[in-house]
Amino acid sequence: MMHNDYDQKPQQMPEWPFPPGADWRRPFIRGLLIVVVGAGLLLCLASTLALGAYAYIAVRLPSPEELSIRADTFESTKIYDRNGVPLFEVFDPTGGRRTEVPLESIPLHLRNATIATEDPTFYANPGFNPLSILRAFWQNLRERDIVSGASTITQQVVKMIFLSPEVTYSRKIKEAVLAAEITRRYSKDDILEIYLNQA
Repeated sequence: MMHNDYDQKPQQMPEWPFPPGADWRRPFIRGLLIVVVGAGLLLCLASTLALGAYAYIAVRLPSPEELSIRADTFESTKIYDRNGVPLFEVFDPTGGRRTEVPLESIPLHLRNATIATEDPTFYANPGFNPLSILRAFWQNLRERDIVSGASTITQQVVKMIFLSPEVTYSRKIKEAVLAAEITRRYSKDDILEIYLNQA
């Protein structure tokens, strides 16, 4: 009996990377799912740690409610007679004579110029500017010294009223946390008024 080429069994293809007929997408989807779930768990863990650190720092800082009380203490003390005539004024010789000015009495051009110069994202940021902080951190790493601070107007208010002027990363973190807490409790206009009266 004669055999032709059609009667021979076809050679079997190697089973790498997948056996014939196998769906190559199944392992890919499984791997992708593992990566996504792992990234999600890492994100949850990082968020939990960040919130815990935030709460730990926040409870050890001065109360944001003290801002208006401390801000009012900068004004010069005036002593009047019974008819309302000023007799004497007590002021800090290093700070000079100071009178608190309400925000409505401060020219709009001065307010806008201050915001444009000091903190263009003032009305939108949560008290600190994450992008500015990352940029300053990168500059500080390159220079191997603290050369940039990236303070918002709210952070500058915190620095003037609550914290010492030391330049350290730990103080910068405290400044950002307290600035966020102040932003939650005070309007941006209140913060701007305090800043313009303190600076």
